[in-house]
Amino acid sequence: MGEILNYGIIGCGMMGREHIQNIALLPEARVAAIYEPDEIMAAKAKSMAPNARLHATLAELLEDQSLDCLLIASPNHMHIAQMQEIAARRPLPLLIEKPLFTDVGDAGRIEELQEGYKAPVWVAMEYRYMPPVAKLIEEAQTATGGIKMLTIREHRFPFLQKVGNWNRFNRFSGGTLVEKCCHFFDLMRLILQDEPVRVMASAGQEVNHLAEDYDGEVPDIWDTAYVIIDFAMGARAMLELCM
Repeated sequence: MGEILNYGIIGCGMMGREHIQNIALLPEARVAAIYEPDEIMAAKAKSMAPNARLHATLAELLEDQSLDCLLIASPNHMHIAQMQEIAARRPLPLLIEKPLFTDVGDAGRIEELQEGYKAPVWVAMEYRYMPPVAKLIEEAQTATGGIKMLTIREHRFPFLQKVGNWNRFNRFSGGTLVEKCCHFFDLMRLILQDEPVRVMASAGQEVNHLAEDYDGEVPDIWDTAYVIIDFAMGARAMLELCM
């Protein structure tokens, strides 16, 4: 590894390009290689990192010997297969966008990767690093004398449009509570300093995307939810989501 840390970017849609912008702010890092199969997205990424090499496949990118680390920002349902290919070919240090996988049946594949992947893997749970949130996590237990109830509320705009509209369907995204709300479940664990033991939820698709049609298929992604989580040491947390 030289003085400059060379990143290989896998997937350059909305989040991938945001990572390219952030890497450009680091004086000791650069985007050296890109794999993005969509020509329009690849061109946009290249305009942001003009010195980066474009590769036609993930396998080709992994042969690029200049790379020090990798970043996966592809659609959610592609993450685990790409991670497995990286593990088999060239297990470099890896930053991977959440979630690691979208089907609970793939948990065993993650366990195998956890046992066999020889380099660091970091899942991009970014909310915990936002300065106000980091301060809350640091001081919450002391300031309250011990938290018994925690509520997180998110009222926000609907999902944005992404390449191929993959985020309109549960089978590609993992569902709203995985794709969007995993950040909040992560924060609950950190703030309460505990692990969940029981989950209750009511959620559904009330308004958003019902008039959309993609090759004869209407989106099934949820836009509202209440989730209550019981934690091992007795605290309870609730998420209220309205999109």
